Amino acid sequence: MKNIILSDIHSNVDALLAVIKEIAEKEGTIDRLLIAGDIVGYGASPNECCDLVRYLIYGRKKIALENIYKITAQPYFDTEQQKSLLNAVMSLERKGIAICGNHDREASGEPSLTTEMNPVAMTAVEWTNRVLTKENLKFLKHLSLRMKFNKEGFEIVHSTPSYPQGYEYARNAGVLKYTTLWLNVTFGGHTHRPSAYIYTREIRTVNASVLIPADNYDMRLMLIEKESTNKVESFDIDTGKDWKYYINVGSVGQPRDGNPHACYVVYDSATKHIDFRRVPYNTEAASKKILEAKLPNELAQRVLKGV
Repeated sequence: MKNIILSDIHSNVDALLAVIKEIAEKEGTIDRLLIAGDIVGYGASPNECCDLVRYLIYGRKKIALENIYKITAQPYFDTEQQKSLLNAVMSLERKGIAICGNHDREASGEPSLTTEMNPVAMTAVEWTNRVLTKENLKFLKHLSLRMKFNKEGFEIVHSTPSYPQGYEYARNAGVLKYTTLWLNVTFGGHTHRPSAYIYTREIRTVNASVLIPADNYDMRLMLIEKESTNKVESFDIDTGKDWKYYINVGSVGQPRDGNPHACYVVYDSATKHIDFRRVPYNTEAASKKILEAKLPNELAQRVLKGV
């Protein structure tokens, strides 16, 4: 089956629309569009992003097409581009599956998935909670923490399978290892940095190889590992070895690897092939919306710079 995996949309409707258009026009027929959490937070379009995700999951039975018309009618697109974008969204109707991220949980008023959130992030979360519709608050509250696809040997989780509700792996590489990865392939997000790691049974705190390192290697994330010089954008899962893979799909709405382009991953679970994709989008529009919402300027700058 052909799966698209994305994460960390963070209320950035401009990035999400660009990714949807790219998928619909360039990826051919897909079986699933999997969203690994943090639909909201940071950005200025939480309801638009929730409505789009709900449409991708439930279709027009839950989200009226009129809502999708309004969302796709971004002023920087001409009429033909708006029509093309609408068709792209409609082509992916009911392909979606989404799980919960820490920002989704916080913004919906549920108990936090973490014990810490910096002041800028909390300001955005509190603003998001105030502006979300009742329907979207309810939607976020009922998202699962993980989703397994046992027959195909993979799962999606926002952080880690053993502790999906925590920040730990962003601070301590020791919590992400062979024994804490339950299936052959795990897809996650949370750090906003696209990367891929191999874990073996060897008895070490961490035994991983970075297949897709960021240009600015995240020493905070993986303190023990050496940066790989093998900066490939696609690879095959090796089923002949007793390895487990952790694939960080990066972020749609707020990449932090120095590249502002939106990220997503394509995974063919039949051929075991993985491709990392980057999609340019109107970062200026996304940044302007953040400023107009009177959210912190830092958030407006991050989408422009990819940091």
